[in-house]
Amino acid sequence: MSRGRRVRPGPLLIPLTVAGIVPSVLGMWLSGPRLPLARWLLLPAGAVLVLLGAWMTVDAVDRVYLRQPTPLGDRPPEHLVWSGWYAVIRNPMAAGMTLVLAGESLLWSAPGIALWAAFVLAVSWTTARRIEEPGLSETFGAEYAAYRRAVPAWIPGTAAGTGRRAVRRQPEPTEE
Repeated sequence: MSRGRRVRPGPLLIPLTVAGIVPSVLGMWLSGPRLPLARWLLLPAGAVLVLLGAWMTVDAVDRVYLRQPTPLGDRPPEHLVWSGWYAVIRNPMAAGMTLVLAGESLLWSAPGIALWAAFVLAVSWTTARRIEEPGLSETFGAEYAAYRRAVPAWIPGTAAGTGRRAVRRQPEPTEE
């Protein structure tokens, strides 16, 4: 940690609550019947989804909220983040939390967590489309427009470009 940089726990409370506390309660109280998949498949699949989603979420929180003085919801970030998971998809925090929840639903055999994951994804998608994207577009203008063209919103490889490779492929200005 660099000198003068202090850890702010606030930005971590939302992912911790959404992908940690709520699914734990749902898993303990609303676990369902065993899924038809073999247990030997559920555990590794669930663990991979949880670890991948946690990595995406923590990396996204770090890049947006901990590396710059961006309060939650008050104002946009000071600079547009194009690195880490943000070079792969535009919504790694929400996608990561959804993957964690999908993995937890497998680990707990809890359909309630799968329903919670669908709800979280729907709210995240709506929030991104109606609040975050217009705000980022207003704040960063052409830079955000280029980012949107280069990096897909939710599924890697589905935009006109694909993340870092798309940024490299952008034509260089020609001198006349």
